[in-house]
Amino acid sequence: MLIRATFSNLYSFDKAQTISFVAGKGRTLHHHMVRRKSRNEPSLLKAAIVYGANAAGKSNIVKCFDLAQKFIVKGSHIDEQILRVPFRLRKDADKEPSLFEFELELDGEMYAYKLVFDDSVILEESLIRIYPTTERTLFVRKWSWSEQKPHFVFGDSFSSKEESQRFQFIAQNTRSNQPFLTETVESNSDRYRSIYDWFKYGLVIIYPEAIYRRLGAALQTGGKITSIYENFFRDLGLGIAGIKEVTIKQENILKELPPELVNDLKQRLKNGTHTTFAGPDKTRYRIAKNSNGDLELYKITIAHEIAGTSEQISFDLKDESDGTVRLIDLIPALADVCEHERLYVIDELDRSMHAQLTRTFLEYFFSCSTSRSQILATTHELDLLDLELLRKDEIWFVEKDRNAASNLYSLEDFKPRYDKDIRRGYLQGRFGGIPIIHNRGKLGWGA
Repeated sequence: MLIRATFSNLYSFDKAQTISFVAGKGRTLHHHMVRRKSRNEPSLLKAAIVYGANAAGKSNIVKCFDLAQKFIVKGSHIDEQILRVPFRLRKDADKEPSLFEFELELDGEMYAYKLVFDDSVILEESLIRIYPTTERTLFVRKWSWSEQKPHFVFGDSFSSKEESQRFQFIAQNTRSNQPFLTETVESNSDRYRSIYDWFKYGLVIIYPEAIYRRLGAALQTGGKITSIYENFFRDLGLGIAGIKEVTIKQENILKELPPELVNDLKQRLKNGTHTTFAGPDKTRYRIAKNSNGDLELYKITIAHEIAGTSEQISFDLKDESDGTVRLIDLIPALADVCEHERLYVIDELDRSMHAQLTRTFLEYFFSCSTSRSQILATTHELDLLDLELLRKDEIWFVEKDRNAASNLYSLEDFKPRYDKDIRRGYLQGRFGGIPIIHNRGKLGWGA
């Protein structure tokens, strides 16, 4: 689980900003917390919902997580620039390092992992094991400008002299632009694998335009995800019975897809494999290549109930609302968090969806997710500003200061009464994070 994430000099964040899943003192919605095991360990929250005006920096939170994931999981090639975007609205910020730090709780153990880097060099990297009353540095790496190389110090307790020498060797062969954490995994060591695996498997990022590319495979196997689709749509009362595949006849494949795309897929797919992709007008397809090398095409459709009967009729996704299509790509996240420990970082959770759909999505998450699943989502949806749905410490705001730098803070920092209308207070600007529009008269809106 994520405890805290801190970023600085990245995108619209200048000074270090932290988003935290550490529970505050609130006593409501206890099922939103994972209880601490001892007095010295934090109770952790399952959600962080971030509000802010357009261009305030909400999406940049998602980009920071995305950058960290790609940097750690994929590493860097020889002489490759580190693809950071430093803060642009302060002179010489591009000459200063960027930072991200993650505090994680994995299998009952807590860690802090930090990277400090510029465009070409990792200046500092460290992994710390956190105990209830103390901490121990497992490794720290610092760049020496005079020697033009990193220095490593290990505080880890290796099992043998040979293992210690092995890690010294890995350190000596780690490129200046490559995370040591990544290098240990690529060198077939599992010693710090749990931290690497959290970034690779435990962190899932969903942008507004993202599509669920494993949908076709999931529908084939049925099970949990098919059941969640059916239950979710039924509970919403939309007249939708579920989601299914329709086979496209061989003679109609070229009517559905451009010939050049079909030829490309035929060359790229291996026999016995398949892939899901987005076609024109919101359509989704699964295309498979059988053992004979022939292509098989399936269109993903929505099954609607015919009123007063038990019959169903299939609708193409192009005939569905944007909100329904968005749900198709988001609902697999619910299937996942119901069974696995994940952090889903979702940009614009409410994109194209009615307020009630967005609220129902979160209610379903809190009711079905495992106790260690988490969601971090950005939104404009005011209906979620409800202390019967979210705790104060789960509601966050991002706002730009006078220097156009984004700042993060929680509703927990304020002291609204529990019976206070949070939505009204937000719109009145009590908590910040809303657009400030000057000279409305010039816009023709009146004084």
